[in-house]
Amino acid sequence: MRAFRKSWIGIGLAILFAASLFFFRGSTRYSNLFNSDNFVADISGTPISTTKFLRSMDMNINQFSQMIGSKLTGDQIRSFQVHQIALQNLVNNAIFENEFDKINFILDDTTIAKETKRNFPDLYINNKLDNDRLNTFLRNQRLKIEDLVDMIDFETRAFVFDQVLFQKDYPSQLLINFNKYDNQSREIELLKISYNDIKLDNYDKAQITKDNIELLDYFNNNSSEYMTNEKRDISYILINKSDFRENFSPSENNLKEYYNNNKNLFINPEERSFKQFNFKSKEEADEFKLSISGKTNEEIIIFAEENNIIFNIFKNVDRNKVLEQLANAIFELDKGSISDVVQTTLAYHIIILDEIFPEKELKFDEVKNEINNTLSNFELDNFFNELKLSLDQQILDGFSITEIADQNNLKLINKKKILNNTNEDDPTLSNVISFSFTQNKDFVSDLVDIDNDTSFIVNIDDIYPSKIESIDNIFDSVLNDFIFTKKTEQAENIFENNKEIFTNISKFYATNPENLNLSLKTNDELPISFKQKIFETDIDKVAFGSDENAIYFANIKSIKMPEEGENTSNINLIGDLKTAFGSEIIKTKEISFNDELINGLLSQYK
Repeated sequence: MRAFRKSWIGIGLAILFAASLFFFRGSTRYSNLFNSDNFVADISGTPISTTKFLRSMDMNINQFSQMIGSKLTGDQIRSFQVHQIALQNLVNNAIFENEFDKINFILDDTTIAKETKRNFPDLYINNKLDNDRLNTFLRNQRLKIEDLVDMIDFETRAFVFDQVLFQKDYPSQLLINFNKYDNQSREIELLKISYNDIKLDNYDKAQITKDNIELLDYFNNNSSEYMTNEKRDISYILINKSDFRENFSPSENNLKEYYNNNKNLFINPEERSFKQFNFKSKEEADEFKLSISGKTNEEIIIFAEENNIIFNIFKNVDRNKVLEQLANAIFELDKGSISDVVQTTLAYHIIILDEIFPEKELKFDEVKNEINNTLSNFELDNFFNELKLSLDQQILDGFSITEIADQNNLKLINKKKILNNTNEDDPTLSNVISFSFTQNKDFVSDLVDIDNDTSFIVNIDDIYPSKIESIDNIFDSVLNDFIFTKKTEQAENIFENNKEIFTNISKFYATNPENLNLSLKTNDELPISFKQKIFETDIDKVAFGSDENAIYFANIKSIKMPEEGENTSNINLIGDLKTAFGSEIIKTKEISFNDELINGLLSQYK
């Protein structure tokens, strides 16, 4: 472990999802031959542990859950392909780390500290890392400190590596070459065949019953796709500070007493209005001051505008709202006077004072509402904090959720057979439901804070586990999926066994191919994976692809490269360089996956 990993100076630079240089692509070098029980993948001898995979899964699930406002279900995890994203990040990071090690790319604490403050200023107070803010960040992101340190290491080096390797200024010829690559186009013959037009010789949908052997085999082999969602019965208590607000209303005497005892709090500080002229050098400032001698305010403004002098006009500003160096000058001036040259860290300045508004003591009626809010909030906060402490103690003492509700005159809410992905309009309820699916049955939870004003307690009354749905209930859905799979297999078989499909297509389908001129940047409806295959296929070769609606064949007729100077100004060169760099590196790596282990780990997410 490198020395700077122990440094607390750089803790704030955690990036939950690495913006990798690399694009995770399919490759013949990827295999399923990696048989370790402890690792989900191996990248040229660098293993990815089960622990890292599960940690990456949890981080991704947490971020997706925050985006949609509820905890992801097992079905949503698979639908969003969270496991693929987790693997992608881990593989990309492992490849990148390998490149770091090859060039002995190590950073010092100063660089880490600089990037930390730049990216996470909210974690600092007075330029010092604040432990409370750090702990809050870790808790909200469900991270351990060691996780954070690892990510700081990676992200800081990635950022600096990016800046060093990919500079903004490149030779013009390189720009031209990348433009040619990025803007190439291909003339293709496109054949799109809808699945509805694909006829299965041996599978008559109308004749297939739930007793069909092939159908049952398909159902059993894909049973995880036909699981019912877990449901739960819950009881919960919602504690919202605003519900108690009407109970706290200070008397008139209390308000006046507070005012009389705290008059120093109700004083408007002295304020001043002024014009501030800004210069790059003291010489320029001195020259300006000499030039405006004897001029009126209006004449000074006209003179400044004519000479392109930058200035600002400020109204009713107190001392605390300006830089200390300026405040010392502004609040020593008499009305209408001009300051000497004032130097700050930003520039040189000349101040003209326009108006002085003396300190003013506010009357009771002017601040009555403010005092009322102050006292009401104070009393309410005390009550709410004491209530929460009392509830915490009752939970520790083993009170049931019904007893807690009764003894504190709180409403007990019941929800029956809820789903984890329940689409609730109420974000608070969504939080309750999401948390409920992390708890065990017949167990009163801790008091959970949603924010400073809202908390809840929940009990899981009953759990209805996820189970494989009976084929009798979902026969139509299974049959449609089965037929779709058979059509896909037939389409792929046609392609594999008939490389000259465009020359004898009529023997399969009564349709004609469409001629297209396709660009990498064309905004079309072709599947992305199929479009990529098109630009990886040579002239006079056929690319095959599919999506949920159709299969696609593309015969590559020609490749056109742009002329020099064509559309070079809009090219994202940095992004293209990164893509090319990552693509070349990934070709050199042997990447293998333990599919059995991955599927086993994935099955725990219900």
